[in-house]
Amino acid sequence: MNAGVNLAIGDFVFEFDSVYVDYDWIYVRKIYDRALQGFDIVSARINKKQRLSSRFFYEIFNRYARLQHKIGTETFRVLSRRAINRIHSVAHSVPFRKAAYANCGLASDFLTYVPAETLSPKKHERRATLAVDSLILFTDVAYRAAIALACTMLIVAAGIGAYALAYRMAGNPVEGWTTTIVFLAFGFGGLFLILTMVIKYLQTIVNLIFKKKNFLFKSIDKLQ
Repeated sequence: MNAGVNLAIGDFVFEFDSVYVDYDWIYVRKIYDRALQGFDIVSARINKKQRLSSRFFYEIFNRYARLQHKIGTETFRVLSRRAINRIHSVAHSVPFRKAAYANCGLASDFLTYVPAETLSPKKHERRATLAVDSLILFTDVAYRAAIALACTMLIVAAGIGAYALAYRMAGNPVEGWTTTIVFLAFGFGGLFLILTMVIKYLQTIVNLIFKKKNFLFKSIDKLQ
C-alpha cells in the first residue's frame, strides 16, 4: 500500500484494503463523486454487524485515541493529493492508515454499503498484530492499564502489610515473617509503579519518533 501511494501521481488515489470485492463497482464512482464535493478523504464502510473482536477493538481505540473522526471497518477509500501530502508531513510512517487519516485535520466522510457474501482469506494473526501496534502508537491504553495495575498492587500491598502487622501484634508468628511479608508486599507494589513510569517514558519516546508535528490546520482564511 505504501509503495502504491508513493508511486501514484494523480490528484486522487484509491486505496483498496483487499482484492476480494464484496460491493458493486458503482460504489467506486460514488466514493469519487463524494470526494469532489469538498472532501479530501472518503471511505466505504460495510453496513453489517461486526465481529466481536472488531467491535471491541474499535470501541477501545475510538475511546482512547482522541482522533478527529471515529474509525470503523472500511473496504476502500479515495484520497486527495493534499491528504497524501498531509499524512506524509505529519508522521514518519503510516502503520495504521485509517487512524492517520482520521487525525490529519482534513475534511473526511464515508458511505456505507451492504456487502455480498464472498470468501476472503483469514487474516486474524496479521490483524491482531496491527491492532496491538495501533493501540500502542495512537492511544494511551498501555499506560492506563499499567496505572490501574500499579494502583491495584499498591492497595493489595497496603492490605497485606496491615494484615502482617496486625498478625504480629495479635500472635507470635515465625521470627522474621512479618518483616519479609511487608517487604515483599511493598516491593511488588513499587515494582509495578516503576513499570508504569517506564511505560510512560517509552510512550513519550514513541510519540517523539513517530510524529513529526504537534499541530494540524484545516484551512487558512485571509482577511480582506
